[in-house]
Amino acid sequence: MTALVLAEMLKLRTTRTTGWLLLATLLVEGLMVAFSIPKRGTPDALVPLDDPGLLAATLGTGLLISQVVVTVFGVMAFTQEFRYGSITSTYLIEPRRSRIMFAKLVGATLVSAVVVLATLVAVVPPSAVIIGSRGGEIAVGPQFWQVLGAGFVVLAASAAIGVAIGALIRHQITAVVGVLVWMTVVEHVVIPALPAWGRWMPGGATWSVMQQGVANGLDDALPAAVGGLVLLGYAAVLVSLAVVVTPKRDVV
Repeated sequence: MTALVLAEMLKLRTTRTTGWLLLATLLVEGLMVAFSIPKRGTPDALVPLDDPGLLAATLGTGLLISQVVVTVFGVMAFTQEFRYGSITSTYLIEPRRSRIMFAKLVGATLVSAVVVLATLVAVVPPSAVIIGSRGGEIAVGPQFWQVLGAGFVVLAASAAIGVAIGALIRHQITAVVGVLVWMTVVEHVVIPALPAWGRWMPGGATWSVMQQGVANGLDDALPAAVGGLVLLGYAAVLVSLAVVVTPKRDVV
């Protein structure tokens, strides 16, 4: 099983698309830092410059951006093999498809942890420099560590959801575009418009865990612990469905 997990991580690491997506994500996060931190006296700032939670809020926004790319990585873990036909050799090496599924889940989860650390490096130092240069308060307190810890949980769950979606919707373009549209358009429209329902959606649960509800237009967010359980519930349901369906489907 260890060999299978290492093989899955090697596939993700050596795929050029993965590297370019991660690089683009980190660049977007750098731009987010440059433009989202308010100047002193900005009247409509969601988190004022002198708020000790500003660094944590900026990290949370960066992790939400990373969540999208981690979900796409999970989708690609399966769909890339169907796209290029390597799934046949993968199943010949290990015919028990549940083991392949487990290896892809573990591999994607480990990659998600690396992405969290990369986001931490890409967001926190420049944020601290900008906040300090503008006379704000740089606070690495309980809220900061809560957001960072939540980031590991959220991105791991998102990676698992991506793997499950890739197993269920094996056409890569359809799966990737569907995930991107859902996460970047549908949820950002539906959740603020219908908060009573939207807070139970995956995005609403994620915003609750990451303490980003107000920043995304969701004032009535779930408690962080409840949001985490809801997100893990979505992951468990999708993974269970993928485990049941995958062994019964033809390779092509």
